[in-house]
Formats: sequence, structure tokens, C-alpha cells
Amino acid sequence: MRRFAYFAAVLPAVTIGAALLGTLPAAAHHNEPDQILDGNVQSCKDIVPGAYWEETDEDATDDDVITHPWFTVTISDDLLWLDVVLTDTGEAADAQLAVLVKGGNQTNLFLGPDLTHLFAPVNASGMPAEISNYTICKIKPTTPTEPPTEPPTEPPTEEPTEPPTEEPTEPPTEEPTETPSETPSETPSDTPSATPTPSETPEEPELPDTGSSPALLLAAAGVLLLAGLLALRHRFVKP
Repeated sequence: MRRFAYFAAVLPAVTIGAALLGTLPAAAHHNEPDQILDGNVQSCKDIVPGAYWEETDEDATDDDVITHPWFTVTISDDLLWLDVVLTDTGEAADAQLAVLVKGGNQTNLFLGPDLTHLFAPVNASGMPAEISNYTICKIKPTTPTEPPTEPPTEPPTEEPTEPPTEEPTEPPTEEPTETPSETPSETPSDTPSATPTPSETPEEPELPDTGSSPALLLAAAGVLLLAGLLALRHRFVKP
């Protein structure tokens, strides 16, 4: 009887402990967020470099989930975690994803490749809050490119160039420039004194015109002289 009572008391504790142990692996498997963001963040474009596509499930309580050929989405019934798993198509495309999980007043950011058991930020009770919405983003794959290795190029051997010998340039002989002799300027003689203007000779008064010209007078004198000579000849010469 005592043994039955002992088992009756221990059995419930064992059952509860087994149930708790069954939940521990799942809780321990949760991924740690790569970043915790304040507020309701639903875009990766300003957070994750290379994000070029995104889709948000505004209400995680609905049965509808985001569907895409590259991945599948599974949400737990209690809205405490979700899985995003690549499909064969996504694997072939080398898809790279990021997931934003919102709960409470914050949002957790998870980066691939492992995107299983994602949860919302922890609330004041210390337990993850229920997922209110989530966003899945595609990221362009960034393949690290190694810079091409260029074969070392030997610097070309330059033949020493002799500096050109410059012929000595004789300074140009400048011809002496003769200083132009200044022509002595003759001092102009003093201006000659003005020649006194001769005084005007008073004109003699003209003789009154007698009405006979000199020729007539001479003719008359000649006639008289001839007459005188004839008279004298007649006197001295007698027939």
C-alpha cells in the first residue's frame, strides 16, 4: 500500500519533468538574432547590404504564410518560433535570405544560412514574445573576388643617356654704339633791326599844261633855226 502511494506521488512529477525535458531541446535550438532593432521594422533595405526583394506577413496569427519557390515557411501554433527553409530551387539558385521577426516593442534580425527556430525579442517576463509579423528578404550573393595577380613586371632597363654636350656659346660681341655727336645749334642772331622807312620825297608840282607838246616845240625851233640859217646865207652870199 505504501509502495503504491509512493508511486502515485512520484509519477506526476516524473511526467511533468519528462514534458519539460521534451521542450528543452527545442528551446536550446533557437538561433540567436544577429541584431535586435527597436520598433516594428519591416524592411531590410536600410539594414542589410544587398537586399533587393522583401515580403512581409502583416499578421502571423493567420493561417496564411509567405510562399515562394525558393523557400518554405512554418510557424508554430503558439506563435513563438518560425522556420524558413530553402527549397531545392533555392539551393540551386544559391539564395541568401534574411528574416525580420517582430514581437513586443522590438524586432529581431536573423541572417542565413540557418533560419530555423527564429523567435521574437524577449519580453519583460524573460520569455520570447509572440510573433506578430515577420519579413523575409532576398540578398544578392556577394562572392569575394580576389584581385587578379599580375605577374611582376620588371622595370625596363633604360640605357643611360649621355647629356648632350652643348657647345660653349660665346657671348655676342656688341658693337660699340657711337654716341651721336650733337650738332651745335647756332645761336640765332638777333633779329635785325627794322630798316627805317625812307621818308617820301615831295613831288614837284607839275607845270601847268600850256596846251603844246614838246614835239611841236622842237619842230617849231627847227623851222626857226632853218629859216635863220637861210637868211644868213642869203646875206653873206651874194649873186
